[in-house]
Amino acid sequence: MNRSITLLGLAVLLSGIGLMASPDALTGVESVTPFLEIGVFVMPVGISVILWGASSPDPTVTTVSGVFGNPDENELRRSEGGTRRNFDVRYLPGPKESVNCRQCYTLIPWNVAACPRCGRKRECRACGKTLYFMSGGIRCLPCVREETFCNCPKVGRSHPTRAPGGVR
Repeated sequence: MNRSITLLGLAVLLSGIGLMASPDALTGVESVTPFLEIGVFVMPVGISVILWGASSPDPTVTTVSGVFGNPDENELRRSEGGTRRNFDVRYLPGPKESVNCRQCYTLIPWNVAACPRCGRKRECRACGKTLYFMSGGIRCLPCVREETFCNCPKVGRSHPTRAPGGVR
């Protein structure tokens, strides 16, 4: 139950009742006036708003687009309604999968920091920066974490056969 909407509906309903009772209270004579007619038409609106508020979700979790007190609702809707990636998990590279050297295309095991053929340092799969053997493991130098847990900002890697100007 959304209390804000329900209380708003109650206020509309009470104003409709007040408009219906106003001719009798002000003049002392029961007569059909524009206030009475407006009150007759406002009462069903108040009842429908009360029913709408009673059937809507709790405002601590969700509200009407954050209008009645919960600004985090839009963020929740955006995060839950995000695009779902549909891909086959079998073809994703694992953290202990070997990679190919960018220069000589030799297969490099996951636990080796340099290419066994040309001796060049291997690059981190997450950020593209050079990996080093430190503290008993292969680690990314800027964040000093293992390649699997690298949290460096992503860097666009260029293709090894491209010229510095970007023309092939």
